[in-house]
Amino acid sequence: MSLLVALLLLQSCESGEQREYRGNLYFGTGAYLGRLDLRNGNVALLANLGDTAIREVAAFGDDQLLLSVFGPVNHKDTFRLMQYELAGGGLATLLTGRHGRYLPGPEALVFDDGAHLKMRVYGGRAMKESIVTRHRVGASVHILQVSGTGFVYGIDFDTAIHSADVETGESRPLHALSQQCALDGALWIARRDALLCKQRGADGAYKFVSLSGEVLDALDIPGVGRFRAVAHLHDQDALVLTEAWKTIIGGNTRYAVWIYDLSTERMVRLVKDQTLGLHVVYHAN
Repeated sequence: MSLLVALLLLQSCESGEQREYRGNLYFGTGAYLGRLDLRNGNVALLANLGDTAIREVAAFGDDQLLLSVFGPVNHKDTFRLMQYELAGGGLATLLTGRHGRYLPGPEALVFDDGAHLKMRVYGGRAMKESIVTRHRVGASVHILQVSGTGFVYGIDFDTAIHSADVETGESRPLHALSQQCALDGALWIARRDALLCKQRGADGAYKFVSLSGEVLDALDIPGVGRFRAVAHLHDQDALVLTEAWKTIIGGNTRYAVWIYDLSTERMVRLVKDQTLGLHVVYHAN
């Protein structure tokens, strides 16, 4: 971390009353599923999956988590979607796949099987499965829910972002949005009806961009290239950012978790020497 950036960050969270935050973040790092208390930065271990790595954590209703994991099944490493119960700690495999996202309205599960982006709708009398799109095996896939029945997705980094709707089954490209945003590291901010994202292939500022591609606002975060937005605290209008940087001596990677108040544009470091992975789930209670 450069001296200038360090001074700017210190100025952003110096003097004055610090706002108190609440709620919990659920995250996966390696084989461990953890919970970070936003009131005090305390971390609790919820589960250890042994030789299986947690790649993503997503919401699965109000009392469960949807885990995308990678590990051995019958001596073969496989991507799976697993269901974790917050109350009892129960863990069960749902299906073979990755990048799972659950849309509670239509009771739909969107996921990738390695060659197809699919959705399963459980809300009717019988489960219905359909293919949203096909892609090359092992392609980079990003999925982000943007409404009760809608989501956006991107396949690899050089193709357009698309929007899709579970109820209509329609999918269409969003060319203007694709010029402004990369879905890797993007968040949907419902109260602004916009994506929070960085420009594709750039190390620039985070921007609020509508689905039509209109840039609505930008955030002023010192040294933004080291930060990744991982959650929006919707009831507190604040962002959770993870920071990663190399030490000057030794070149070791260090981590920290910050909160950025969107109303005051002030940052405060919640905890240091803690990584949250790339995807987390926020629960207000």
